Amino acid sequence: MIDPSPELPDDMPVVSLELPRKVRQALTAAGFRTVGRIREAPDAEILRIQDLGESSLALLRKTLGLPSSMGVRCNAVPMPVKNKSRDH
Repeated sequence: MIDPSPELPDDMPVVSLELPRKVRQALTAAGFRTVGRIREAPDAEILRIQDLGESSLALLRKTLGLPSSMGVRCNAVPMPVKNKSRDH
C-alpha cells in the first residue's frame, strides 16, 4: 500500500492507498477507481456515497490534496468577487 499525499499521481488506484478499509470500499463500490477521480469530484458527489460522511470527505481532501468543493482542480487562487455598487 502507498501512503496518501498530495504528490500522488491522478492515475493512482484507490485500492493502493492507505485509507481506512471502509472508505476504500465505499469509493470503489461507487465507481471511484483513481485518485484523480476523487480529486475532480465535487464534495456533494462524495457525500452522496453510502457510508461516507463529512469526516471521510475531510480525510480524502486532506490526504489526497487539492480540495475540490466545486469539482474543479486548479492550483490557481480564486479571484475575489468585485462588489458592483452604483454611484449615485
